[in-house]
Amino acid sequence: MTRVWDLPIRLWHWAFAACVTFSLYTGLAGDISLMDWHQRSGFAILALLLFRLGWGLWGGRYVRFAQYVTTPHRVFAFFTEGLRRLRQRGEPAKPGGGGDPHTAPGVALVVLLFLVVGVQALTGLFATDDIFNEGPLVRYVEDGVSKGMTWAHHRVFRGVIALIATHLAAHAVYAAMRDPTPLSMITGRKAFDGPATEQYLARGLATIAAAAGLVYVALRLL
Repeated sequence: MTRVWDLPIRLWHWAFAACVTFSLYTGLAGDISLMDWHQRSGFAILALLLFRLGWGLWGGRYVRFAQYVTTPHRVFAFFTEGLRRLRQRGEPAKPGGGGDPHTAPGVALVVLLFLVVGVQALTGLFATDDIFNEGPLVRYVEDGVSKGMTWAHHRVFRGVIALIATHLAAHAVYAAMRDPTPLSMITGRKAFDGPATEQYLARGLATIAAAAGLVYVALRLL
């Protein structure tokens, strides 16, 4: 077992999951009194997304953007190869132990989730219900733009839920196969033949502080 996930990315993963879950709850609960918390959670998500952008450039070995490259062909080939092995051996092949810590479908899902959550968070800055609540940047755009952003914000969350459900279903399959992948964001380790990642703890603290500070200052100035 090799340490693939550094500690900063593991902490980021769980903070991101908590904030996205909380945002979905406060946005869908139908309770107007939760909207202030919904907005604060959105700001936290923006800071976490900024952290992940930075960490993709100077984070641990396996979380950098160079590791997150795939194609539709690779995604399709992953499933066809799995089906081929299942027919030949009568049991699914476990994904661990190879020369790549990421699967092609896993890379595609992570990239899509990052983009969709980013769109959801950014459109929320310009969204308004024209009565009680509005994003902090509504006053800087025309009504037509704000209406378009509001329309998107009220629909894109379905994509977020669908991707989260897919992610959880994939881990349920891994668990059924007794593969340790679902525990990797806790232990940091996967069945992978390669060098262990560095931790970069001080760099992680500096990055999240800079990301949070940037979001805070930008919103205060605006």
